[in-house]
Amino acid sequence: MMDKQTIKASFLNRTTLKIAGVLLIVLSAIVLLWYGNATSNQAEMTLIAQVYFDGDYRIGEGDWQEIVPGQHISSTEGDVTLRGNFHMLAPDGTYVGIYSGEVPIAFYTDHINVTFREQGSEPFVIDTENPVFGDSACGVDWNAYTVTGEEPIEIVIHNPHRFGNETAVDEFLSNTAFWTGIEFEKSVLDRGESQRDMGLLFMIVSLLFLGSALFSTLIHIKHSKILWVLGLVILFAGIYLAYSAHSVSFWSESIVSNTTILGFSMMFYMFFLAISIVYFLNGTKKIGTWAVAALGLVQIAFLLLPVFAEILFYDTWIYWAMAQMLVNAILLGCLIWEFWHTKEKIRWIYIGSILPLIAFGLDVWLIDLGIWTIGHASIAVFTVFFIAATVAVLKIIPNSIKVLAKAKELEKEKIALNAQLTESRVSTMMSQIRPHFIYNTLGSIEQLCIVDPQKAGELVHNFSKYLRGNFGELDNPKPILMSKEMEHVHHYINIENVRFPDMTFSFEMNSNDFKIPALTIQPIVENAIKHGLMKLQTGGTIRVVSYETDTHYCVTVEDDGVGFDTGVLLDERQHVGIRNIRGRLKAMVGGTLEIESTVGVGTKVLISIPKEVRS
Repeated sequence: MMDKQTIKASFLNRTTLKIAGVLLIVLSAIVLLWYGNATSNQAEMTLIAQVYFDGDYRIGEGDWQEIVPGQHISSTEGDVTLRGNFHMLAPDGTYVGIYSGEVPIAFYTDHINVTFREQGSEPFVIDTENPVFGDSACGVDWNAYTVTGEEPIEIVIHNPHRFGNETAVDEFLSNTAFWTGIEFEKSVLDRGESQRDMGLLFMIVSLLFLGSALFSTLIHIKHSKILWVLGLVILFAGIYLAYSAHSVSFWSESIVSNTTILGFSMMFYMFFLAISIVYFLNGTKKIGTWAVAALGLVQIAFLLLPVFAEILFYDTWIYWAMAQMLVNAILLGCLIWEFWHTKEKIRWIYIGSILPLIAFGLDVWLIDLGIWTIGHASIAVFTVFFIAATVAVLKIIPNSIKVLAKAKELEKEKIALNAQLTESRVSTMMSQIRPHFIYNTLGSIEQLCIVDPQKAGELVHNFSKYLRGNFGELDNPKPILMSKEMEHVHHYINIENVRFPDMTFSFEMNSNDFKIPALTIQPIVENAIKHGLMKLQTGGTIRVVSYETDTHYCVTVEDDGVGFDTGVLLDERQHVGIRNIRGRLKAMVGGTLEIESTVGVGTKVLISIPKEVRS
């Protein structure tokens, strides 16, 4: 088995670093194209936004000032009052006049309350204290308002949070447009499409990481913990990407839920990222562990606070960010110490780990200044780490499987030399899981994650149960109930049915209350598929029947496949699986195994276990 130092070194293999370098160059191009696409989407928006607000503004009770396009108006220094009119532009950009009409005006709210006041009309209010909206107004959303006349109107913008959305007024003014139905909604959705799709990609790939982690855990690979953590880091990064897209309120209409999910995703992304950093610490691991544990407790407190107190979840973000920054500073100090006290190769890990900590601090600072509205630096690091982690896992998993296979081979040799016949044959049989079956199953899971996620989940469930059945009985020299053995058979068949949906399986369990060596029926069914049905052009049926006579419990596995000449079974050196099953049946329950087969007709396997044997 690999120790932690070997795992760390595998991350830094020269070939891996070369591949990562090439991928990072490609990444730069992708990021440029992505932001270029986002810019072009904003240009599209201006073609549709044929309305703008012109007039004066003031902050609090301050002096009135002229609204200058592109000039920043702070939303965190007090209520902002806008006074003036909406004006119309023709499709070619020429000025038309003051707007009044029946087409609603769309406007964008970023955690702000807005009140429209016109002469002779009731105020139109979007406010967290308004019973019509309640706290569901706390978030980012598109709303609409219909102007009734050409008299100047007054718009009061109130920021109930005083932090985190410094540019909310700028966003409000720059995103006004005619709400022209589907055309307008499509333009907004297109504007956030790239970021939303990238988030979805991250989430899909995270399932593959978590699947690899599950597989590694089941076969006891030592570094499976870091695979779980990396999978969760990628998952929450993907959620943050999707829910910070400009169009989120058009495909997820619960505004307060969107805000909560966005906050949760960033919190858990940083938390699991901190855990992954601590994993690679050596001399400062205890300090990092205590810091991350404290952060976990603080996060729990912030998550529970809105439940038990009159406070919005969004209002806890600034305090969480401060706590996260403190922990980041501690981890940064740990990484610097490790950098100066470890070997040169490992230093690349510590340099890479510094990037997300710096990116988070940069995002908090620039968002507070109003220069950015979302964590652009963290998003860039998301992508870099996503590619690097993928390259690392593609390198580690095959190497780990090879090391594990070699270790198990040595273990089998030791058992064969020192153990008795029954124990050695049990271990040998249970360790013979075909690698290509595992690869094919993981490949099916990968495809289904894209086309049918629900079915992919079912396949992961059956695959985990199948692996648990194989490895769980590895050291068990005692027979198990037939009902438990058939559970394992069903998990295996459910997996194969995904690849071979035209195959038919029939079961007639007339007797289940007897014991049989573990992994007896499943290998026989597997042989029937591999050597019988797969050689047919299409279809095929396997029938499993259990029954009892006065003296024996019996199980038959029958298929209508191509059949074979039973004379080839005389040389059992070429049929280790059949030899092991037959030997374990005889040694553990005094049973027998008989095979009948006719070429072109099919094969029947009969297992007989005498009732007088008690295990």
